[in-house]
Amino acid sequence: MRILNLKIKSPEGKIIRDIDFAENGVSFIYGDIKEPENKGATINSLGKSLLIKMIDYIYGSNEDSSIMKPELENYVLEAIVKFQNIKYFIRRIIGESPVILVNEKEKTLTEYRDFFSIERSLYSKQLLTKKKASELSQNVQHPAKNDYIDFLRMLEINNLVEPVSDIYDSQDSIDDLKKSKKQIISFYGGITPKQLDEEIYFVDKEIKKLAKELEILSEKIKSIEISDVQQNIIEEYSNFSDKLKSTKKRIEAEKTEKKRLNSFIDSSNKSDIKSDHILILFERTQYELPDMVKRTIEEVEAFHDKVYEERKDYLTGKINNLDENINALENDITSVSFELDRLGKIISANQVYQDSVAIYEKYSLDLQNLKYREGELSQVKNIDDTIKKEDDKLTENFSKAKEVFSRYEQLINKYREYIDELTKKIYDSEVFSFFNVEIIKKHTKHRPVKVEIAMRGDTGEGKNEVKKNLIDYLLFEFNNLIEILIQDSACFNGIDPRQVNNMIGVVSEISARINKQAIIAVNKYQLANYTESINFIVEHSAIILSENEKLMKFDF
Repeated sequence: MRILNLKIKSPEGKIIRDIDFAENGVSFIYGDIKEPENKGATINSLGKSLLIKMIDYIYGSNEDSSIMKPELENYVLEAIVKFQNIKYFIRRIIGESPVILVNEKEKTLTEYRDFFSIERSLYSKQLLTKKKASELSQNVQHPAKNDYIDFLRMLEINNLVEPVSDIYDSQDSIDDLKKSKKQIISFYGGITPKQLDEEIYFVDKEIKKLAKELEILSEKIKSIEISDVQQNIIEEYSNFSDKLKSTKKRIEAEKTEKKRLNSFIDSSNKSDIKSDHILILFERTQYELPDMVKRTIEEVEAFHDKVYEERKDYLTGKINNLDENINALENDITSVSFELDRLGKIISANQVYQDSVAIYEKYSLDLQNLKYREGELSQVKNIDDTIKKEDDKLTENFSKAKEVFSRYEQLINKYREYIDELTKKIYDSEVFSFFNVEIIKKHTKHRPVKVEIAMRGDTGEGKNEVKKNLIDYLLFEFNNLIEILIQDSACFNGIDPRQVNNMIGVVSEISARINKQAIIAVNKYQLANYTESINFIVEHSAIILSENEKLMKFDF
């Protein structure tokens, strides 16, 4: 996929920039700074990096708010691209627009990438929107698995991809397993393997003992005759208890009344009636009452005896009734007490049941915890077994990788000679480079592929940055997956201007010779006073930016 034209439009549809790029060969985004003494305040505000990122948008990058500031939201990018010899019109809005138009048809970002076969991890090796962090990665100092896999694919060392990928997987698996093992062992105070075996043995013994106790307790629970204690049983027990109390109170009251009546009978005898007082009353009747109503003392005594007997019979009857009531109440007490005993046994049985169940639940929890502990300890053994299996796989995959890599020695040597030739073109003095790719010896941590460029000679400043560019040019020359190389001016930071000018010549020559597209951003100050190079860049520039001619024509 190649970009042939890019238009930048305002949200209102006004064309801000209309930029053409050479389909084959190099196009430059040139920062022609007019005030070199003030370059620190201007080089980062011309819009070169912004334009590079806009091109990256056309190649399906994610939204990047760190570069696409809020002031640019809803600006429109329209591009003409060429893919498999067919031209397409692309329209993408800066911001959170969910769709991209391809020949006026809406596509999501994922659909867009699939349509143009854009693998972003591969494109990140040739669409360099910032200074690279390492030779194989734009983003991280220590390249990841995908960085090496993409590198091998782009240099057509394809048969090495699978064993290298398997090595990464085994190494990661072993690392994760060791971390898990370490966590488990640290939980038990960092015990040794021997102590671990002892711990497993004793835990197993505790489990068997507790399981036996649970079995006995379970049988005990089954043997308890139990009636569920419902609320009505509790209420019935309470009612009977209240009834017992009230009945006992009634008995005491009845017995007190009986005692009082017996006492009254005893005190109401006839000897008390034949007192001096009664005799005085009798004598007075002899003078004051008519003869017709007078009675002899014998008659009075007889009358009083009759009254006394009648009263005694009446009170005796009441006492007999009290005795009957007392007997009945005592029978009630017996009955109520029986019911209270019955309900009390039910409640007591339930309490025993509940206590037994509580103990059973505690034992069950203890057993569960022990089994969990046993599982964790046993897991360590399983982890060790798994580590051994993964280590065996690792050995096998390292062996396979070395065997496969040996088939590519001639190809690696070709790349080695190519890098050395480029080095000689970039440096005027006698500088030699040695490019090497190798599979290291088997290791559980160190990654399997090693890629390096060693240099000898007077390299001056920016040697490490030159190495990064050498890798970029190697991939540009030999990969058949991507047709374009894009470099931001940051890729030349820290490099001596002589080497920068020579690298410009190298990338121009490569792109013209292999009919690929290159878009390079560079600042005038990075080229020093190399007039020939500057003239070439100006001639092949897609756009020239300066303090007075910024990309968006306004500051933000």
